[in-house]
Amino acid sequence: MAENRKHALVFGASGLIGWGIIDQLLSNYPSQGAFAKVTALVNRPLKLQDSFWPLELAGQPELQLVDGINLADGTVESTTNLLKAKVKGIEDVTHVFYFVYKYEEKPEDEVRVVCGMLERAVGALNQLSPKLEFLVFPSGTKAYGIHVPRGVFKPPYEESMGPLPDSYQKTLHYPFMRSVLEKASADKQWTWCDIRPDAVIGFVPNGSAFNLTAHWATYLSLYRLVEGENAKVPFPGSSAGYNSLYNEASADIIAKCAIWSSLHPAQSGAGQIFNIADQAKPQSMRERWPKLAGYFGLEGIGPIDEEVQREGKLLKPSEYIIKHQGEAEKRGVKSSPVFKGEFLDSYGYYLDFDRQLSLEKLRKAGFSEEMDPNASWFKAFERFKMAGMIAG
Repeated sequence: MAENRKHALVFGASGLIGWGIIDQLLSNYPSQGAFAKVTALVNRPLKLQDSFWPLELAGQPELQLVDGINLADGTVESTTNLLKAKVKGIEDVTHVFYFVYKYEEKPEDEVRVVCGMLERAVGALNQLSPKLEFLVFPSGTKAYGIHVPRGVFKPPYEESMGPLPDSYQKTLHYPFMRSVLEKASADKQWTWCDIRPDAVIGFVPNGSAFNLTAHWATYLSLYRLVEGENAKVPFPGSSAGYNSLYNEASADIIAKCAIWSSLHPAQSGAGQIFNIADQAKPQSMRERWPKLAGYFGLEGIGPIDEEVQREGKLLKPSEYIIKHQGEAEKRGVKSSPVFKGEFLDSYGYYLDFDRQLSLEKLRKAGFSEEMDPNASWFKAFERFKMAGMIAG
């Protein structure tokens, strides 16, 4: 039997989904021996002991952690030289998980920057990694227009829906990234797919950007510290947002789907899009919020009167965190506001319509795993506690 030498290269390994990819690979998903080596690429320095990845499991792949990989600057040539110098075994890479994103205030700048990073990465890989078989990258439900007031398409959202009206489509980086990959993979032996989650539940060890899980974990843990056990905490949103249907995806299920897809190119390649969520059955925050609050010993209730909210009598989560951050610091918790927390405050207001995803295409392709969304939230909360980022 031939020796397995699959080498997974993960760009953005300290990000919300990238961290989950490494976690699953080191946990021997989908089976022990599926991958021989895993290389985690990050920009900012990260020590292995601070990563909270499982590092001592029997039979897990060899792990290489490489920092200083900044794709936002340079050229294909300079990126090629950087990866060649820093990544041991770059010539043996077989599977790439590309989970890199850089926020820019102006949508046109974001398209340019994000696509430039991908162009540099795949341009370098085409020169350095002749054994490359598969690349996975994520898009998101903005492709279905969830950022457009009241939405564009009728749910459940299916992968065949689109494109959006041009005024919205041109501000999204997803279609431009797809064009980059179509061009880069033309006449090559490797193929790729696009996995598409809605809200992502997950943990990161060294700061967060647009991480709703971290934002609400910080808010609810502080609320418990300040207001006490069994205090009532209203859902930070509108009644429509509280009752709208959706299905979120944990970083765990996204990672499993990405890995599965990369190992089944016949079923998932050629640039196919796959919706992904913890469960096919949609739910609402009416079901979820009391569970999340209950984890922290609070009573989660529905939204308060909107007139009270307009008068500013209830602090938004980001405002509450800033006001009471000292309470966490007194207890030695390294709590800090999540990047773009003020945007996350709007989650329960602007997403006030049904937006559930159809998972039928993914199920037909062969991926059928599901997870309990409540358990996914709780697992992320436990990891934030373990890392000392929220009060225990």
